[in-house]
Amino acid sequence: MSDADGGDRHTPARDAAPGRSRRTLALARLAWVGVLALTAAFHVVRGAPVDATIYAAASALLLLDQLGWLRVPLRLNADRDTWSRRLVAAVLIVVAALALGFSPLYGPADAAVVVGIGVLLLPVAWAERERAAGARPPGAAERRALRRSAVLWSAIIAAGCLWEVGAFFLGRSLPGGEQDFPALSDLVDPVLASPPARAVLVAVWLLGGYALLRRGRPR
Repeated sequence: MSDADGGDRHTPARDAAPGRSRRTLALARLAWVGVLALTAAFHVVRGAPVDATIYAAASALLLLDQLGWLRVPLRLNADRDTWSRRLVAAVLIVVAALALGFSPLYGPADAAVVVGIGVLLLPVAWAERERAAGARPPGAAERRALRRSAVLWSAIIAAGCLWEVGAFFLGRSLPGGEQDFPALSDLVDPVLASPPARAVLVAVWLLGGYALLRRGRPR
């Protein structure tokens, strides 16, 4: 609506919406900082210092980003999806799938490839996205869809974490608990033992991540 002078009339609810969104985003980030920090502490207890370091570093990065201390000097156009980008993504997925699939499971090469991919893609993931000229901000329907996706993925991750924590403590406290309450990694290890199957699973995992990124790109 417009007033008599032709200006836009701002309602209190509309003016307060951006503030609520920023507070909600800040609380969500802080919640994930806490989750990652607790996960790091859990891995310290179970005697996995490498895993603990990874989760602690992720928690620290999210905290620095929330405080505004993490700025990547890289700007990307979120609306561009060129063939060159698709080709680069395809090459990276194939190389990563072959490297992780045919290297010794949980070996030094395996860890080096995972860390290398993370270091390579972290600046891209944290870079600021530029909208195309004239692009409209996300509408209410898009925000609701994003919220539903966030809740769904959070529930899946939380369920996996609860499974791992429960399996760890039950396996240590009950006789025969390690066989009766296996960890998720123990369940998938028989499949990952085959290099071709491991390569296919890595490729599917990375393709799924790339598809989610493309789906989330503004249209």
